[in-house]
Amino acid sequence: MVEITTETAQPIADASQNAVDAVNPLLNILPVEIWVVVATALVAALGWFGKTAFDWWRESRLPYKQDRERYQAVINAVNPEHLHYFREIPLSTIGSIAVDGVVKGYEVLTTIRKCMPKYLHRKLTPLENELSDSLGELYDFLPLKLFPHHANGNVYTMYWDNFDEWSDEHHKRFQSIKDDLMNKIDRSIRAYEVFRDVGNDLFADKLVAEKSNG
Repeated sequence: MVEITTETAQPIADASQNAVDAVNPLLNILPVEIWVVVATALVAALGWFGKTAFDWWRESRLPYKQDRERYQAVINAVNPEHLHYFREIPLSTIGSIAVDGVVKGYEVLTTIRKCMPKYLHRKLTPLENELSDSLGELYDFLPLKLFPHHANGNVYTMYWDNFDEWSDEHHKRFQSIKDDLMNKIDRSIRAYEVFRDVGNDLFADKLVAEKSNG
């Protein structure tokens, strides 16, 4: 640590005092009323700059029209009913409409992410990424575990449906695959709902702001 000696500190103190002495005559020359006007103007200027900065910050947190188009395209690409369907039916007979819907939804989402302009408002980006990742896992998982049903071309089934008699190992395998599938389904449902709800809130806030400004 550098120590400031008395000899070094004295010139600094003298310079500070000289600056104060130079300002004091100016303060004495100008009437108090002038200083009141100057102070009022400074406060008004600070208030204006503060409001402008706040308005800019608030606007920066609202989405743009371009974001709305991409957001709506993603919402339309994914049908949440196809995801909820997997939780409501026996996994030995899974309707092809739901399976094909999940596959098509992910493929459309992938096209949107490649072709449409990126979000200007960054809050939606990580939520869309999570939705894409969760659907991608489901997209990769389903073809590995589903096979056309032997008696119905409009239905898929899991491989364990082919077993006439299940051993304990078969039951364990069934439960493992079911748990894995349900985890992926739940993750996709959560990702979709969070993305949907946050987007709705953002665009609702923007609409309110536009009406108040218009």
